[in-house]
Amino acid sequence: MNLYEEMYKLVKQIPRGMVSTYGCVARALGDIRAARAVGIMLNQNPYKEVPCYRVVYSDGGLGGYATGVEKKIALLQRDGIEIRDGKIDLKKYLFDDFETTYPLKRLREEQERLRKRMRIEDDFEFSTVAGMDISYSKRYAYGAYVEFDREGNIIKKKVVKRKIDFPYIPTYLAYRELPVFSELIQNERPDVVMIDGNGLLHPRLFGVACHFGVVHDIPSIGIAKKKLCGEEREKSIFVNGRKVGVKVGKIYVSPGHRISVDSAVSITKRFMKYSMPEPVRQAHILANETRREDENP
Repeated sequence: MNLYEEMYKLVKQIPRGMVSTYGCVARALGDIRAARAVGIMLNQNPYKEVPCYRVVYSDGGLGGYATGVEKKIALLQRDGIEIRDGKIDLKKYLFDDFETTYPLKRLREEQERLRKRMRIEDDFEFSTVAGMDISYSKRYAYGAYVEFDREGNIIKKKVVKRKIDFPYIPTYLAYRELPVFSELIQNERPDVVMIDGNGLLHPRLFGVACHFGVVHDIPSIGIAKKKLCGEEREKSIFVNGRKVGVKVGKIYVSPGHRISVDSAVSITKRFMKYSMPEPVRQAHILANETRREDENP
């Protein structure tokens, strides 16, 4: 899904002489958590016909995304909107009657359906493992795939570049990263995939490693640098009383699909050389190198 285009369609509905807020647009997308992302997407708007200046803060403050404040004031006044002390009276000028299909709500419902297909039990043979990671510029994602044999030798590398169609929104990371991971995995069949992100260790027990694993039916492991949620007891992480992952050194390991917590930890430890397992570390290095080379040819 191209959430940028979905958001621009909503903003184009704001009529002349009215404004909306970042929160209102986010709710029309289907989740208030997208409010910050709305501002970022407006700042990157490439279309002259999308009136970004008609989106303001929830207190009527103007904000500065997409256009400078002085230009924004001029455009709003041209629309006939009165501004007092740098704010707009939302009781008088607020538009919140969007025609929308609530795209984020639909994605959330899709995640719930996919989660029912997730299996946290061992169902794999292990001879190869691949690591995947993504490096971002302002509008592009650079994905890297590095595959190892069980002895720790690199046997394949691969990179892709894609335009970003989905901003970062908490708990929707899979929809930002899955298109890149899906392109990387085309024509590849590693026995296990490690992803820089969470698996079962997730507020909804369905992180990006789970989403990827279920969609592609591949045993997957989430490797996270920070503990997103849960209670830590003697290195094990629990969510609602369920063991969902383990802290290994400085990282948090959790299963994604078709692998148990213990096996995910065992395979991760097998490839630990520094603070990250080598498949993910090497993918991280390759993704960053690819981005830098593209930005500075």
